[in-house]
Amino acid sequence: MPFTIGLTPPIKRSDLEYPTEDVTFAYLAAINKVSSYESNDVKWYFVLTNDEFTDKAVEGYGEMEYEGLIARYVDKGNYYFGNYTPAVSTADVKLYKRVGGSGTELGSEAVDIGDDDVYLNKLSCSGSSIKLFRVDMATPKIDVTDTDLANGKYGCSPVYWTYTRFTIGVVYLRPPASHVPKALAIIEAEIVGSGTFEDPYRPDLARQLDEHPQYGKIDKLAVTWGAFDYKKEHAVMLIMITGDNPYQAGAIDKQKEHASKKGLKVLSPPRDYFEAIEQYRKLKADYPNWLAGKDNYAYQALGHEALECFQVADFYYGELIEHKTHYSQLKRVPDWEMDRTLNRWRDRLQKVDVLHEERDKHVKKLTEVLKKGW
Repeated sequence: MPFTIGLTPPIKRSDLEYPTEDVTFAYLAAINKVSSYESNDVKWYFVLTNDEFTDKAVEGYGEMEYEGLIARYVDKGNYYFGNYTPAVSTADVKLYKRVGGSGTELGSEAVDIGDDDVYLNKLSCSGSSIKLFRVDMATPKIDVTDTDLANGKYGCSPVYWTYTRFTIGVVYLRPPASHVPKALAIIEAEIVGSGTFEDPYRPDLARQLDEHPQYGKIDKLAVTWGAFDYKKEHAVMLIMITGDNPYQAGAIDKQKEHASKKGLKVLSPPRDYFEAIEQYRKLKADYPNWLAGKDNYAYQALGHEALECFQVADFYYGELIEHKTHYSQLKRVPDWEMDRTLNRWRDRLQKVDVLHEERDKHVKKLTEVLKKGW
């Protein structure tokens, strides 16, 4: 009897690795790695990666009024979204999240832009750090900490073959960015909004409206800020302010006075890592359901890139070994992508030359994740 082994099973394209950083969406479309998705919230559609990722960035030239960049898209009601809203007074660049269908403004840049202004933009996720860049791709305009979405698809909305909207040929999937600016003030703010796309949950900050010959109404008390692990169950939002008003200095002090008069927390930014840890421990008593840890807080407050590695190690250890809040979701990330992401962060951690004891603890965390698998 002849010995046969049958036909060789085909290798599925979906099982093959492919470049996932510094590649255009045009390339990804050519290898069938992007798809279009209908959106509930905006007029057009999303063009997103087929695969889900944890730490990535999406970058492209475009005007983002009513459209924008998408990160960690799970479904129509759960994703991060960066866009422009020129009709708003001196808060025209915003970073949102949609979770469970509810909308929250996580941060905004104190700037006025024209309706047709086109800029280079980038939305980046690494661990629990979410960043939105405009013009300058080295330092984000907005950086926030959020633990609601651990992974998902990346892309933009909409995509046209023109230069006035996002163009698929010049939208890139990028590696995540690490640098963030140091906080200039840390305050609490009461929440306004109903949670819809048009009226998201957002901090109730002091305002001073005035007229401008180019932009109409402007806000001379607007500041650039980003939230720290806000949940819709919270009556207040802790925000870190990283930029003063573009028209007149002193808006940061006015926002601190506004919070203080309402009996809300006003904190001086920590001077070093250990002071940041102490601040976090005191705050945690009032925010017991924070998932973001001490290193998340230290990173957003101080901006040191070494702390980015610490918070990312905590993110993966917590999600894959410890509390496993998004474990089933993270299982949708391709194994080869998760493996090289974890190894990249461990390699970066091993090169950290400060806070050696903390560095070694976090290296062990990632080593344990890699050993146990996911």
